[in-house]
Amino acid sequence: MARHAILWLGLTLVLLSALIACGCTSTTTMSSAGEIKKFSSPDEIRQYIQENTQKAQESGYGVTDGSVRFAEGTVAAPMMATEGAAKSSADVAGISGSTGYSTTNVQVAGVDEPDFVKNDGRYIYIISGSRLVIVDAYPAQNAKIISETEIEDAVKEIFITGDRLVLFSTGSSDARVRTTGGSATGMERVAMMPPYYRSNPVTHVTIYDISDRKSPEVIKDYTIDGDYIDARMIWGMVYMLTRENVYSYDDIIVPAVRESGKVVVQPDVYYFDNPEYNYVFSTVTAIDATSGAEKAAKTFLIGSGNILYVSQDAMYVSYQKWHPVYRTMAGGPQIAVVAEKAVASSGSAPPATILYEDFNKLSETEKQVVIADMKSGEQDAIRKREYDQTTTVIHKIAISDGNIAYVANGEVSGYLKNQFAMDEYNGNLRVATTSDVSTSQGQYEYNNVFVLDGSMKAIGSLTHIAEQEKIYSTRFIGDRLYMVTFKRIDPFFVIDLSSPSNPKILGKLKIPGYSDYLYPYDSTHIIGVGKETATNDWGGVSTRGVKLALFDVSDVEHPRQVGKVEIGDSGTDSAALYDHKAFLFDKGKNLLVLPIRQVTTVPAVQKPGYYDNQQRIWYGAYVFGVDPDTGFVLSGTVEHGTASGGYYYYGSSANEVKRSLYIGSDLYTISSAKIVATDLAAINSTIKTIDLKGGPDYRDVPVPMI
Repeated sequence: MARHAILWLGLTLVLLSALIACGCTSTTTMSSAGEIKKFSSPDEIRQYIQENTQKAQESGYGVTDGSVRFAEGTVAAPMMATEGAAKSSADVAGISGSTGYSTTNVQVAGVDEPDFVKNDGRYIYIISGSRLVIVDAYPAQNAKIISETEIEDAVKEIFITGDRLVLFSTGSSDARVRTTGGSATGMERVAMMPPYYRSNPVTHVTIYDISDRKSPEVIKDYTIDGDYIDARMIWGMVYMLTRENVYSYDDIIVPAVRESGKVVVQPDVYYFDNPEYNYVFSTVTAIDATSGAEKAAKTFLIGSGNILYVSQDAMYVSYQKWHPVYRTMAGGPQIAVVAEKAVASSGSAPPATILYEDFNKLSETEKQVVIADMKSGEQDAIRKREYDQTTTVIHKIAISDGNIAYVANGEVSGYLKNQFAMDEYNGNLRVATTSDVSTSQGQYEYNNVFVLDGSMKAIGSLTHIAEQEKIYSTRFIGDRLYMVTFKRIDPFFVIDLSSPSNPKILGKLKIPGYSDYLYPYDSTHIIGVGKETATNDWGGVSTRGVKLALFDVSDVEHPRQVGKVEIGDSGTDSAALYDHKAFLFDKGKNLLVLPIRQVTTVPAVQKPGYYDNQQRIWYGAYVFGVDPDTGFVLSGTVEHGTASGGYYYYGSSANEVKRSLYIGSDLYTISSAKIVATDLAAINSTIKTIDLKGGPDYRDVPVPMI
């Protein structure tokens, strides 16, 4: 690899030998990732992988006291601070966007996220099938498609900045490789079979000059080895993460950045002394979207993951790491047995059997008996080194003006729900996780909040929150965390992080249903989007329609739900439940738009072979205003299509709305089939419909819901 060394744009890595820094018990074993190192050759990479995957299998696991585990890495030379360095991801002053046109709903102010739809106040840029479509959208009555560009590979997402459009797509490239083997030590390469061609994933980054929107022109086209994972754009600088599997018994092909088939950046490959079960090449590439110039790229040999959080000056790459246990004892009481003990201790007659999923049917007293037994089992497992757990490894990489510098890494108990489970504030990283622990007493689940400093060392933790529940949504705002967990009922937590070393719960609210996504309305109100729930005839919990909730957190010890709307029956869904970019809100315009696939049950005439009830499926968007005192006010709905099907027989449709945006006084709702433009002052009146040529709505044909 030395022959491929490149200049790192003046950034000098300060390599520090690091020891573990954590608050583990004496019975706990730990493994340190140690200092960052650089490979010198592909053979060295192969040898390292073969030796360390074997070590990982032999060592079994590393455990903690149930609070947090950390492995300090190396610290990079200080980088230039940005204005947003001390801001929370959801700093309320910077999230509403301008009043002229809406932008992508992002997690961190000043850090743009890629999407398949963008707009600049006049034009809408959209990925439609395999085409890049540009619509002259404003004013809406004159809206029309002005250009369509066919893309050869699978199109993912886009950025726009000024007269530049950055498009990400994925494809494959055949590489001629040899299968190799080794001696007993795995250190000597020997040919095992003739060379063959292996198909490897590649990511294309195409930069267009769109100064003439009717005729976009390619100015740069890069190919980067590996699958596209995610990207961010900060002041016109694009930072992208790609990932590629490493085949240790084939020729090792180190990722590279190419233009027109020529290697323009050959990243060095960095690693840590940390055994993993599986290794991947994770490459961070920086490209200037305005000039099209490649700035830098670095590759890290780490575990496989895809949850990325990016602040204005750092990228956090995370992945899960499972720590299995080879038990010396056979079996052990399961939760069914523990639950029976709980019922008996409460004075009730124990049922014949209670399964894990029937935990919800227990009374609160019975649940507490179960939880106490599970916690005791967890502590006993720690003492006996019989602790099964998933942890999350987080690597911090400094970014500034296209420069990339590795900083440090840490490892915390549990797993992340999504990118909103991480947040950088005042130089610290706050992390929320769910721990799912296998002990001899059964499966034990709880939630945690950790605070890591700039070098990824533990400085605070709060564990065992909402036992036997899991995190459904989180939102860090300033020195608070708003968190929703769920099993049977929705506890909405307000957690204080003003003292990073001492996180604490300020208050909580228990209500039916749950929120999959949280959004700050203002400093004292939080909007939640999720599902309503109800107790079914069997004593369990069933989900109902989409739920929109408004929480008043002005009294942090006693949060209140001041508004709620339920849309549709069971089966109703919204893209905003799993993709925050589908949620549109502008406080200045008093505008909230929620894409909806609404299922409504209607009586049907009984016929042989037919079910008693039928479903009417409506595709469109609900438009609301928000009153902080009373909740939501429906302004109107925008319809994209309808369908019908038998009981529990319905599917998706090209008419299902995935995004919405506004330009001036016009609202645009977007599905695969079309863009529907309406007047914000008269939502129910359509101004213009733009056909995206998405093809026939073949998916409107009823299909079994799995």
